[in-house]
Amino acid sequence: MTAKKTYHPLVTVTLLIFILPAFSFNIFSHKAPPAESWCDRPLRRGLEKLAEIKTSRPWFKVYNVGHNTYAIDEPYNWEETIGYLILGKDKALLFDTGMGLDSISLVVKELTKLPVTVLNSHTHPDHIGGNSEFGQVLAMNTNYTRNNSARGYQHQDVKWEVRPASFCLSRLPNADTAHYYIKPFKVSRFISDGYMIDLGSRKLQVVATPGHTPDAICLYDKQAGDFWCGDSFYEGPILLSGDSTDLKAYKKSINIMSHFAAMSKRVLPAHNLPIADPALVIKAAAVFNQVASGAQKGAPGEDNTLVFDFGKFSYQIGQRFMPQLVLNKKP
Repeated sequence: MTAKKTYHPLVTVTLLIFILPAFSFNIFSHKAPPAESWCDRPLRRGLEKLAEIKTSRPWFKVYNVGHNTYAIDEPYNWEETIGYLILGKDKALLFDTGMGLDSISLVVKELTKLPVTVLNSHTHPDHIGGNSEFGQVLAMNTNYTRNNSARGYQHQDVKWEVRPASFCLSRLPNADTAHYYIKPFKVSRFISDGYMIDLGSRKLQVVATPGHTPDAICLYDKQAGDFWCGDSFYEGPILLSGDSTDLKAYKKSINIMSHFAAMSKRVLPAHNLPIADPALVIKAAAVFNQVASGAQKGAPGEDNTLVFDFGKFSYQIGQRFMPQLVLNKKP
C-alpha cells in the first residue's frame, strides 16, 4: 500500500516522508496527510499526457493506456491508487479495485460489456475497496489473503483515509465518512504463483512477489510486453515498514521483477503514474541488493524507518526489519 505523495509537485520529500502510512492488518503507522486541500491541487504531472476517457463518476480519472488497457485512477485521495481494466477477446480482468470510496463497478460497466474478474496486487485496503461489488474474484492462496477477504477492514483501521485532509470531499459530497470501511469479499478461486489467466487471445501470468505483503503479486503479458507490479515498485517512496514486511522475501521478489522488467516494454504500477520505465525496476533491484548487503546507508525517517533515496524512487524501511537482511544474508 500506499500513498505515494513524495513526488507530487506541491509537496516536498521531507514533508511526505513524515506523513506516509505503512499498512498492515493489525496496526497501521498513519500520520495525518498534509493540510492542503486535495480539491485545489493540480493533477500529478504526467497524467496530462494520457488519453482520458470520460465517465459518469467524477471521483475517478480513467485513461486509455493502450494495449486494450484502462488505468482507473483515484487522484483526489492522497493514496493516488490506480487499478487496471485489462481487456481480452472474451473476458476482462480488473487488477485492483481501489479505495471503495466510490463505485468502481459502475465505471467498469461503462468501459466494457465483457464479463469481469477481479484480482488484487495485494490485499491492503486501498486495493480491495471495491472487491465486494464483483461476483468473480481470484485471490492468492495465503493465510494473509484469506484473513483480509473474510474480515475486510473496519472503520477504525481506515478512518484516517476520510479525514478532511485525506481527500477531496466535494468530489464525493454524499460519502459516509463516519462509517467508511472496507467490506469483506468472497473469493471465487484461490490461485498461486505461475497461474495463467486466459482472457481470450490474451494471457496474463501471475508472478508471486511477496515482501511488501505475503500475497503481493505482479502480472506479466508476454505478448504485449506489459508488466503490472502493484506496490512492489512505483515512482515514489516504496514502503517496507508495515507489520507484514518481509525484506528477505522482497529481495528475492525485486530480483524476479528485474528479470521480467528486462523482457517488458513498460511497467504499470499501482500508485501515482500508470506507466513507468522498466529500467527503473532493474535499478531498484540493483540498489536493493546494495541495501541488503549494507553497502547503502539510509537516512533516519519518521516512525523508526530508514530512507534510501535513489531519485525517482526510494525505499522507506522499518529499522526493526533491517536485521532480516544485514545480519542474516543467507538466502
